[in-house]
Amino acid sequence: MKNGILFDKVSFSYEKGSRQLTNINIQINKGAFLGITGVNGSGKTTFTLLMNGLIPQQIKGSFKGNVYIDGINSREKPVSYFAKSVGLVFQNPDFMLFNLTVKEEIEFGLKNLQLEKHKERISKALKTISMAGYERRDPQTLSLGQKQKICLAAVLAQDPDYIVLDEPTAMLDYRSAVNLYKLLQSLNEQGKTIIIVEHDTDFLNEYTDQVIVLNQGRIALKGKTKTIFSDTKKLEKIGIKIPRLKP
Repeated sequence: MKNGILFDKVSFSYEKGSRQLTNINIQINKGAFLGITGVNGSGKTTFTLLMNGLIPQQIKGSFKGNVYIDGINSREKPVSYFAKSVGLVFQNPDFMLFNLTVKEEIEFGLKNLQLEKHKERISKALKTISMAGYERRDPQTLSLGQKQKICLAAVLAQDPDYIVLDEPTAMLDYRSAVNLYKLLQSLNEQGKTIIIVEHDTDFLNEYTDQVIVLNQGRIALKGKTKTIFSDTKKLEKIGIKIPRLKP
């Protein structure tokens, strides 16, 4: 299938490390709002690093199987090629922000990918995250929630089809986390594929339409969110928080 991200018999272990993922087979369709959850050490972050070629292009280890992004094997193109279609936002924004202004921060990726119309892209991205006018601000003076939004804006400016976020709410207060999810929901409604690693199953239950539960490097459960989260016995056995049911 050309549209989407396909994991075909994927296994991976880091150099001098234990195996992280074993025999992963899944098709992620374009337009999905997918949640990925699991206990610590279940392979969630590794899963995300496979989606834009960081594994195996930059992060080495024992990699078996294949990952296809819109029909292109991740082994066959550089990370810069996939970065135009798959944007990755990491957990801690302080690890991603190193320029002196918000404008320079967002523009950095645009220059690396040799994209045009920087001013228009930056303006549109900041407007999307409700931070228009922040171009000259120093990212380090912003709140954690604002920093996380700037990281997302840097990805949005590149206009990828897929946005992958690794526990973006881990360092946010509840209000900031809700605002981020509402923004992601809006982006999904506009056609973006959202793939989010998240411990808080309440957020996943409310906003995602599909869920993958990883356990010891394998897919333990996958399917529609409401169906997966209704199987409370399996979730408890794996150690996954049972989401609250809204009245």
